[in-house]
Amino acid sequence: MRNQLEHLARLQEIDDQLSALERSKGDYPERIEQLQGELSEKLGKQASVDQSRVDLEKDKRRLERLLKDRNAHLEKEQVRLAEVKTNKEWDAIQKEIDAAKSEIREVEDELLGVIEQVEQLSNTADTETEELRNWQTQAVAEIADLKEKLSKVAGRMSSIRSERDALTLRIDDRLKRVYNRIKQGKQGTAVVPVVRSACGGCYTRIPPQMLTEIRRAERPITCENCGRLIIWFGEEGAR
Repeated sequence: MRNQLEHLARLQEIDDQLSALERSKGDYPERIEQLQGELSEKLGKQASVDQSRVDLEKDKRRLERLLKDRNAHLEKEQVRLAEVKTNKEWDAIQKEIDAAKSEIREVEDELLGVIEQVEQLSNTADTETEELRNWQTQAVAEIADLKEKLSKVAGRMSSIRSERDALTLRIDDRLKRVYNRIKQGKQGTAVVPVVRSACGGCYTRIPPQMLTEIRRAERPITCENCGRLIIWFGEEGAR
């Protein structure tokens, strides 16, 4: 039975290590998710701005072509105006010229507005792109660092779990059930040492006769107060 109780003590140590490693992850996973979400959002906004620039440039080229066509049409009508021989023809062509000039003014105004938008967006976008590039570099580096830390913790936990699996095969099934039941009800701590003749879990004084039985390790003994398994570790409190 002593060996079985020693195995239980070691099992508790392993479970404590696993709990500590799990806590050591802290908010790493949440922080990684946060950074990845922010990065995705910022890149999405950047892509939207880039697309807006592309669309404005297309609109600018369209208006430039339209303006060129309207000016060519105006020149053509002005040439025709010089060749007319009747007042009726002159009035008709002059009407076309006036309409062409009006349309040209409208196109010029629209083109000017697009050019201003392109300039404003370019100035803002260039600054924001540089800021995004710097932030992205830092975010990617932080994500990589956090993932590396998590990977190390995961590797350590995997190794410890392998040891735990091997150890549990050497423990009696009944004792394992007792251990798991107590562990579940006592926030993960099922096995405690004797500390100054008291239970290492709740620090209730252990009667002398019970203390003698704990030292003998002939059977599992639980604390009369907290219900945890009490095991003698040679020197009181040493584990």
